[in-house]
Amino acid sequence: SLRFMNEHNWSIKALMKEIVMSGTYRQSSESTPEMYQIDPDNELYARGPRIRLGAEQIRDQALAVSGLLSDKMYGPGVMPPQPDGVWQTVYNGADWVESKGEDRYRRGVYTYLKRTSPYPSFLTFDAGSREVCMIRRTVTNTPLQALVTLNDPVYLEASYQLAKNTRISNDVDKSIANSYEKATFKKITPSTLNALKELYQVSLNEFTENGEASELFLHFEKQPTPELGALTIVANAIMNLDEFLTKA
Repeated sequence: SLRFMNEHNWSIKALMKEIVMSGTYRQSSESTPEMYQIDPDNELYARGPRIRLGAEQIRDQALAVSGLLSDKMYGPGVMPPQPDGVWQTVYNGADWVESKGEDRYRRGVYTYLKRTSPYPSFLTFDAGSREVCMIRRTVTNTPLQALVTLNDPVYLEASYQLAKNTRISNDVDKSIANSYEKATFKKITPSTLNALKELYQVSLNEFTENGEASELFLHFEKQPTPELGALTIVANAIMNLDEFLTKA
């Protein structure tokens, strides 16, 4: 408290930076039986916190690892992609006009919010509708969240870009390993690689047998290939892993 007043001059941003860079906060969330016996409720901060990322953080992280996230600051709210038919205004007839260019990939804090029709993916990941004040967000775990990260246009485009940026020609193993390490900052294990390679092969067969499937799935790519489509499926699966969605 004294440092917050005297050294940080009441700057919450400086205080938050000091907290997240501290040795205590950066500890692993893994515990041992001995550690649990001594400090079961972690009152002594023997281990780091393990929490699912917030709604805006999940979207920002997906855009960041794919290389799409804009670092532009300030300005009016933007309207990133969202499913059709969600945003409706009864009184003034306003429409959700999807932002173009860099504004499409700005951080979640700049997303235009309307109380009676909040941004759907944020709402699914426990963000408030802003109709009432919230002291703390409730963290839930529902099937709807998986449907968002598997099907929302923002996450599909981010998965495609991640797959495209980490792809190594004629080396599926390396391509998958690159995507995994880029998303989780960890080396891929043999068992995880085998599981993702199996997903890749199933997806590749589907896209190869059905030429239109690649075009429909990668509608933002001029010349989609079955290989890139399959790698996008794998990248999307990686973005749905617990390692990607949880801060450990």
